[in-house]
Amino acid sequence: MSPQIVLMTGCSSGIGLATAKRLALDAERRYIVIATVIATSEKSDLETAVGDALNKTIFIQELDVTKDDDITAVVDGTLKTHGKIDILINVAGIGVADIPERVPREQIETIFSVNVFGAIRLTQAVLPQMKQRRAGKIITISSTGGKLGYPYLDMYCSTKFALEGFFQSLAVSLRSFNVRVCLVEPGGTNTGLTTVVNNSIDARLQDESIDDIDRRQLQCLRETITKNEIAWPDDVADAITTGCLDVDEPVLGHLLPEELHDVVRAAAGDVTGETGQAIMQNSIGK
Repeated sequence: MSPQIVLMTGCSSGIGLATAKRLALDAERRYIVIATVIATSEKSDLETAVGDALNKTIFIQELDVTKDDDITAVVDGTLKTHGKIDILINVAGIGVADIPERVPREQIETIFSVNVFGAIRLTQAVLPQMKQRRAGKIITISSTGGKLGYPYLDMYCSTKFALEGFFQSLAVSLRSFNVRVCLVEPGGTNTGLTTVVNNSIDARLQDESIDDIDRRQLQCLRETITKNEIAWPDDVADAITTGCLDVDEPVLGHLLPEELHDVVRAAAGDVTGETGQAIMQNSIGK
């Protein structure tokens, strides 16, 4: 059987790097990975991680998901070289924690451009050949923040809720084409994104103009984030491979770790939303 062609974003670090490495070093050589990074200057860690697999089972390309020309070039180039794209894995994402009214419009637009519009536009680009071939898988890294709204992570969570809405809707129509959609929804994961979020909180805490309530709640959130880093990128890579790739007809949602299932289930079962509010209130104190 010929290897499956995998196109991935966000491969310079974290979940993307761990997943790209896992697939590139697959013992059965089931995959050829087109691993994309926003700039070639960010590929060194990935090159080191994959070692001799470079330019054999993994090829690194530059892709800025906010640029349609980049998306077209990478997708068309992959189809020209390999004739198909079997699997798309949308990983690229950014985030910030801040007092919501202090986030400038341009930063909001940047977060949505990367997290939402980039994933949607890349998905649009690979869909025609998947639908024509009646085969394919589209895997997108969402978050528990796409299930529950985390305080001071308003902009990040809103992008993940948007992803959930788009891909849940898309999944329904694509099943008739034998194309499966998966949403991988990790909880607190030790990645560079966590560092960025913590740094943004630290920066805001230096602002003497903020309200004392915001200050107290941000400090509590900082402690909660550090305490709740309960997963590693390799854990998410495991969920992608075993839950999405190794299964012919994977389910839509992949929430991890299992300890969060009861929490999300309880919040989802309360149509008033108050259960979710109470759960999230604990992250910033009462």
